[in-house]
Amino acid sequence: MNLMLLYRRRWLLIYLPILLALAGALAMVTRLWQPLPPQRVVIGTGPAQSSYLRLAQFYANRLEHHGIAVELVTHPRPQDALQHMKPGDGAIDVTFAQGLYAPASGASTPTGGAQALAVIGHEIVWVFAREDITDMGQLRGRRIATSVEGSSNQIAADLLLAHLRIRPDEVEFVSEVGDSALAALAEGRVDVIIHVATGDSQTANTLARLDGVHILGMERAGALAARERRLRTVVMPQGAIELRSQLPARDLPTMVTQMHLLARPDLHPALQRALLDVAGELHVMSGFLESPGRYPTTVGSDFPVSPVALEHARGERPWMETLLPFGTAQRTELFLYAVLPLSLLGVALLLRAPRYIDWQVDAALQRIYGEVHFMEEDLARQPAGEPVSLQPLLERLDILELRVEQMQLPNRYAGRGYTLRQHLYQTRQRLIAMHAI
Repeated sequence: MNLMLLYRRRWLLIYLPILLALAGALAMVTRLWQPLPPQRVVIGTGPAQSSYLRLAQFYANRLEHHGIAVELVTHPRPQDALQHMKPGDGAIDVTFAQGLYAPASGASTPTGGAQALAVIGHEIVWVFAREDITDMGQLRGRRIATSVEGSSNQIAADLLLAHLRIRPDEVEFVSEVGDSALAALAEGRVDVIIHVATGDSQTANTLARLDGVHILGMERAGALAARERRLRTVVMPQGAIELRSQLPARDLPTMVTQMHLLARPDLHPALQRALLDVAGELHVMSGFLESPGRYPTTVGSDFPVSPVALEHARGERPWMETLLPFGTAQRTELFLYAVLPLSLLGVALLLRAPRYIDWQVDAALQRIYGEVHFMEEDLARQPAGEPVSLQPLLERLDILELRVEQMQLPNRYAGRGYTLRQHLYQTRQRLIAMHAI
């Protein structure tokens, strides 16, 4: 190795590779470890004017206060967003879904692998019927509006009818929903509407006040809830909808399905915690038929619960997020756990880089000193009175002196090179003296 060239180009040959390696390591850590969360999240919702779209807008406003941009993507049906939440898909990061869309016991309903961050409320399975229908057992042979196949209304209707031992072919399903279902019931084109919605649903409130229409309670609701984990039973108290008008006219056993905040399994943990913080702000107040402080929760989720959500429920989160605002905490975490350690490593390597040149010089000199040492041992073993046998040693010494002459040492090592030449000179003198004997 040309030591002078190495010394003169040490910035190009030593320092620059170290800096490039550190820059590559930092880029790799930033990409693979992802200490900084994405600054954008996509929330999938139902169609325009749906309750889920309004809820998503509330989330968007809160998340933007944390410096997270939100894109809202609407779908013709609320459950459509679930199909775009597979790991690696990236089309939808977050959505809301009723427990009715979770896989039933022993079934494999496709949900895109979404995980629940929290149960954020429940939705009521409303059953509105004409006045001549006084209980659920009279639904056989009736026309029932339940929206399209695969909707939560249709799923709920199938579960209720199965509980009542009414076969699907014993009723007529009509794919009406919303205002069109309301008009169909008012005009007598359908007898019953099964509608899954929150307590503040405009459609449900309008139907509850419609002349000639009343709400049906669910017989043996507890037995149904015991068999079907996606449904739970609550009691709708007399006058819960409107006290003055006594809506409903009596206490009604009612079925509800839980509403979930869902996220992709590979969504950044920091974003999941931010969503959980927003959920805690928006859903802590009680809603219709909801007890105060019940939501948000991970208890009783119909979907698999995210590990991050479980840690959040136990109060476990990075200590940095407990001290600093969301965005500042993530940048500080990146600095402490990635930039600072790599920078310290880089400084240590740059400070130790000169030692590499020292090691190379030491190695080059030690190789020559080693050969001189072997030569002196050979010299000590030479029998007296045989000068001709010293010729090979002189030839080896000539080669070593030539190597030293060709060795270009930086000025800082000139003293060591001079000492080596003196050593070689002394060895030659001894050889000459022995040759002259």
